Amino acid sequence: MNTLFLVWRNSFRNASRFYLTSLSVAVAFFLFTLLAAINNALSVSVSGNNEYRLMTNHKISITRSLAVNYSQKIAALEGVKAVSYASWFGGFYQDETNQLAVSAVDHKNYFSLFNEYVLPSEQLTHWQNTRTGLIIGQHVADKYGWKIGDKIPLSSSIWMNKSGSFSWEFIVSGIYQKQNDSTDANRIFFQHAYFDKARAYAKNMVSWLSTGVKHEYDMNEVAQAIDKLFANSNAPTRTTTEQLFLKAQAQQFVDMAMVINIVLAAVFFTLLLIVCNSMIQANNDRLNENAMMKALGFSSTKLITQVYLESLLLLGVGALVGVILAIALMAPVKVHFADFLPGIAITTKHYFFVLISVFITAAICTFIPAVNIKRLQISQTLGAVA
Repeated sequence: MNTLFLVWRNSFRNASRFYLTSLSVAVAFFLFTLLAAINNALSVSVSGNNEYRLMTNHKISITRSLAVNYSQKIAALEGVKAVSYASWFGGFYQDETNQLAVSAVDHKNYFSLFNEYVLPSEQLTHWQNTRTGLIIGQHVADKYGWKIGDKIPLSSSIWMNKSGSFSWEFIVSGIYQKQNDSTDANRIFFQHAYFDKARAYAKNMVSWLSTGVKHEYDMNEVAQAIDKLFANSNAPTRTTTEQLFLKAQAQQFVDMAMVINIVLAAVFFTLLLIVCNSMIQANNDRLNENAMMKALGFSSTKLITQVYLESLLLLGVGALVGVILAIALMAPVKVHFADFLPGIAITTKHYFFVLISVFITAAICTFIPAVNIKRLQISQTLGAVA
């Protein structure tokens, strides 16, 4: 009889146990994939885009603003190539459940400094000349069906305009494409100049400044020079590399890297217990059959291989379902974390790791059944039945 046919029949002999165990495996790999994507954003190497960029915010908290004229003072420092600035707007479309990552940015040079947002020059020029213009990511355009020229009402739970309303009107002026997988295509940008004139309070203030450093200069020295410049001011600063800045914003809430590692360890320990228990039970249920197959000439190695393939099928089905679910939910997760933790993505390396994990876990879960099969005495087992 074909081994694969036996594996298939034995796996579904107790269908409810197979489906429930596969569901448990799917949940484990769903969490594993989702957390791995978030961890990628926390631990990703500095890319070519942000390798020479510094981020400056208020020393106490990013919720405190800085004067916009800080940009002029930073631009005068040695080693600085360009300075831009931005403010967090937040916002939602139509309903508060449709949260968007909206920022007001310096329309003069923001996209030259952040060149990972790929935008046609004519669209950029059109946006710079349109007071209420929006630059949106391709994913946002696809999700809501927005096109260039559309009038879009956005609401903010933070910023009120001069008319006393929290509703703002914009016109789509450009749609950017992402340069690579680490670029977030769910962002929305509008002119900080318009934002400053239209908001009811906090004029001439920004949330953070971005500094491009010349390649021949040391990043740490420039960062220290910036903070030294404002050390005795009413709003002292903290300047870090862009990657450290993004991590710091994410970890203001919790040490995410530590939590992710703890959760992953718990997930895989639970996964081992569930699958191992399922395979031990399945092997015990077939104890007499295994003895009979041994009597018919099946070797222990062949029976152990059969158990391993059953474990592999169980884990493979669960892992596949879990990873597919994680991929399906990746877009809303990216939107939710877009402003303070970009770069959330499932890497090719992760898929290989999932594959290796399935094979290794299957081998571990086969160990105890393999020992039992090796120790199985045909005469004692079948004799006990007789």
